[in-house]
Amino acid sequence: MLTENLRLAVESLVANPLRSLLTTVGIAVGIGAVLYVVSLGQFAQARIKERLDALGTHVLSIRPGVSRVRGVRTDEAVTTLTRTDAQTIARESAAIVATAPTYAGPANAEHRGRNWQTRLSGTTADHFEINNDRLAAGRVFDAAELARRARVAVLGDIVWNELFDRSDAIGETILIASQRFTVIGVLEAKGEGWSNPDDQIFVPLTTAQERVFGVDHLTGALAQMRSEEVFEEALFDIETILRRSHRLRPGDDNDFRVFRQDFFLATIRDTNREIAALVVAIALVSLFVGGLGIANVMLVSVTERTREIGLRRALGANRVAVWAQFLTEAVVLGLAGGAAGIGLGWLATQLLLGGGAGVPWVWVGYSVAICAGIGVVAGLYPAARAANKDVIDALRFE
Repeated sequence: MLTENLRLAVESLVANPLRSLLTTVGIAVGIGAVLYVVSLGQFAQARIKERLDALGTHVLSIRPGVSRVRGVRTDEAVTTLTRTDAQTIARESAAIVATAPTYAGPANAEHRGRNWQTRLSGTTADHFEINNDRLAAGRVFDAAELARRARVAVLGDIVWNELFDRSDAIGETILIASQRFTVIGVLEAKGEGWSNPDDQIFVPLTTAQERVFGVDHLTGALAQMRSEEVFEEALFDIETILRRSHRLRPGDDNDFRVFRQDFFLATIRDTNREIAALVVAIALVSLFVGGLGIANVMLVSVTERTREIGLRRALGANRVAVWAQFLTEAVVLGLAGGAAGIGLGWLATQLLLGGGAGVPWVWVGYSVAICAGIGVVAGLYPAARAANKDVIDALRFE
């Protein structure tokens, strides 16, 4: 009976191709939208995870606060954050495992007639491990070079490309602020961020502070937490240590700011989830409209085939057989729309996201189940109406 019903269902749908096609469009669009949004969400989550990993694990960023005069913000820089502060935090806080003090400022780099305006970042060797930087070639500076204010430099990927076209740069000399620096390492690209991490040159902190900029304070510091669970403890320790170190009184505002490096990316991730949920909800509305379309088509089909129903009943078909026939047609119609939607979702994913993204198979399975369910629900009433028709009245129908 199932095979016969499937054959009859296909023949009925093929006999009215335009009507069948228009009915499946709503379901196809809904399923295609759901699959594309799920694929886009997974693709975006993977990209965000890559960026989060590139920023370092469990890292807090400490920045100087803003200067205010009688409650009004000024352009004057706050210079209270020092290397000693960073060392004290690492030493006294059980929640912080390492810190990397930094002083950064604009600088012009030159090599054999090529110039590049970039950012010069003075820091310590711990910075590269905390920030999850990876070397493409060479090495980073060590404690001895930090102590003697050595003129050595580690290049970001963009600087390496602009000055050397990514050719061998180890051992080469570059000019920074009219001083000669020896390139000892180059870093792998990390990609765009809120500030481009690839467009900078790293030198020992003491070199940047004393030989280039002539300062004794920091523009920031990184602090690596022991784990995600100690976030509140780490914030408390940093605030307590810095307020004590800067001799701030109980009523004074903090002259520093602490935030997570991954805060903005985590916000983007949460926003993407909300948008994806909204689009899926809209797609489900499309599926609901598609289900109404199936129900409408099946009701029209029952009316058009009233004499056929009466003839089948007169020849011995019982109510269950007639009910099963029209229910099967509704399910086939739903599955046809689902198949078209799966193809549409896969095509949209490949065209808009590229070959690296794929349609999740588990959602393909969900789509098939959803379309079959829509067919069943949409076909129940028309099938019951067909099965309950009076045989004599059906044969008399014109």
